Formats: sequence, structure tokens, C-alpha cells
Amino acid sequence: MENNTTLDIYKDFTISCNEKELNEHYLTLFCLKSTKYGPKQNNNNYINNSQILKNRENLKHVCVLPKGHKGNCEINYNKIFKKSNITNKLIGSIQHGIYTTPGNDDYVYKNRASRLYPIVLSKEEELKIRDKNIKKKCAIPLKEASTPILLAQAYIDWMTFILNIIDINEYLNKNYIMFNLINKGIKQNKLYLKNIYPNRNIFDNNGNTICVITQNICLMKHFSDPLRDNRLIISDNDIDFSHNIPKNNLYVSIYGGNLVPMCRRGNLILGNKQFTDNLWINELQSIIKSYTNLQIAL
Repeated sequence: MENNTTLDIYKDFTISCNEKELNEHYLTLFCLKSTKYGPKQNNNNYINNSQILKNRENLKHVCVLPKGHKGNCEINYNKIFKKSNITNKLIGSIQHGIYTTPGNDDYVYKNRASRLYPIVLSKEEELKIRDKNIKKKCAIPLKEASTPILLAQAYIDWMTFILNIIDINEYLNKNYIMFNLINKGIKQNKLYLKNIYPNRNIFDNNGNTICVITQNICLMKHFSDPLRDNRLIISDNDIDFSHNIPKNNLYVSIYGGNLVPMCRRGNLILGNKQFTDNLWINELQSIIKSYTNLQIAL
């Protein structure tokens, strides 16, 4: 018997995806043609009785190059970087952050898989088949899933922040045949991002990438430091893939206009609140007011 609650959740999630795929900005400026790259189709007996998200078969990534490009379609801008330990780690972090789900325990949800993986389960469906004795590795969480077009949007946005890091120039391969075309597309996308966050500074006054919470200027080492394992040696200035609207099972969160760079400290300040809401700012102002009054009393 189908679970109406799960079906309603999937319906809301799908509507959210469909609405955001119609974003005219990305459709007008970027190629977005389907490529041959995508996750393999898996058949898995563990989910025979599960209600899964529909229409996920054989999804393929789409091209992120600006319209009018020559040659093959591409799902990344990797060739825009000079090869080095720093750019290799940067490319890997972008791949994991945009195209791959976070780490997981493999009991139901796979430990890192494509966000286009065909088998997607809600939390409720996951709990039905979860068994600590068997690592089924058979699905990805609904809140981590996305679609080809929405992943392309998210990638383009994140690369807009990357290519506006204040010390990025020394790492760029300006001889890359697509460099100028990509750079033009990125500049147009930067204007779009600034326009959709009119009441927030997402770049500094000189157009450099910043942590959108602390407003500190970002450096390449905050995105990629090959001399340090940032999972173990943590810096408050390390940049995370962060969302304006937090992850949720009712709507997609990996899409254009929802990713912003936050340092670890900034992420802790924001918590699970929405970046464009004033709740976190009001909270900070209240704290400052309390301590100011305390100082006066002392």
C-alpha cells in the first residue's frame, strides 16, 4: 500500500525542482545540453517494496559552458585552472560539494554518490528498510538529491564565487580556449547573484568573494590547502558549501541562487536559520546589546 505522506513529500520536492529548472537566467545564458555523463542505473532488491522518487532513470549531467561555445560540451570548468596541488584539491572539493552527496554510513544511504543517483528515498522510507546488520548501500537521501539542470546552476554559481577569490589569478590558465567565454558568463552570473541578494553583501565593495556571514575576504587557502587535512585540522576560515534555504525533504536545496560561501565560524553563527532572514542578525544584535548594557553596569 502506498504511503500518502511519502507521496506528498515527493510531489512537493518534484514541484520544487520543476519550478527552479525554469529559471530564465540560466536557460538564456548557458548551454545546458545533456551529456553522456551520469551515474549507472542500479537494480536493487532492497527497495522492491519501497516508495521511491519517480523519473530518475538514466539521468545525465548537462553542459555548464555558456551558449555559443565551440567543441564538446563540458560538465565542469576544470581546464580553466593551471595544474597544481592546490587546484587539484580545489577541483576535488567542488566535485564532491556540487555533484556528490555527503558521507554516510552505507546502511541504506550510500557513502558519497551522485546527486543524480536513480534511487532516492525519504527519511520515512529509509527507516523502513534500515538494518544495522546489513549495509545495503542502495539509495541517496531525498534532501541531497537534485536534477541535471539544477546541478549545473549550482556549479555555475559556485564557480562564480571561486573565480572571484582575491588571489585566484595565479592559478588560472588564461590560455584555455574557453577562458574568455567562461569569464564572460561568470561576470553575467555574478550580476545575477548580486541582484537576487539585494539586502546582503555576497561580495565585498571590490567584487571579491567573502564569507557572507563574517564578511571576511576569502583566500584560496580557505577553499583549498593541500598541506592540511581540513577534516582533522580545522580552521574557522575554511569555506563550506552553504545554503540560503537549509536542506529539507520538502524542497530541493542544490540549485542556482541557493549556494553561498560561508566560513566554518560563519556557519556556526547562522546555524539552521535562513541566510536572507533577519533572525540570526537580530540574535547577534541582542547579544551585543546585552553585553553593552553589562559593560555600562560594571
